[in-house]
Amino acid sequence: VRVNGLACKAAKEVVVEDFYFSGLHVAGNTTNKQGSAVTAVNVAQIGGLNTMGVSLVRIDYAPFGLNPPHTHPRSTEILTVLEGCLHVGFVTSNPENKHFEKVLNKGDVFVFPKGLVHYQYNNRTTGAVAIAA
Repeated sequence: VRVNGLACKAAKEVVVEDFYFSGLHVAGNTTNKQGSAVTAVNVAQIGGLNTMGVSLVRIDYAPFGLNPPHTHPRSTEILTVLEGCLHVGFVTSNPENKHFEKVLNKGDVFVFPKGLVHYQYNNRTTGAVAIAA
């Protein structure tokens, strides 16, 4: 059986590794145009996430690195800063196109509503790390 284009594993073939990933402790390579790197943990890394509707990413930011404006049309995003400081924001889709922005520090959490254009920018001379789901 295929769901979301991916094969569902037969129950008798499921193993603990289908629910496990190791690697978020490894920093991503931020030597690129944006100065950021996204390490995804989704169904490609954890087969047990198939049809669960959830994923997780680690985002590494070089000094002045950017996770450029983008959207997630089918999900809300929640981001937690693990290290450093990030300037984050989103723009509403109503006629006013209101810009909501905030500077986040280590331990701070911010929500980007479903479908809205949003971004994160490291406006410091040191790196930053965040986790988002």
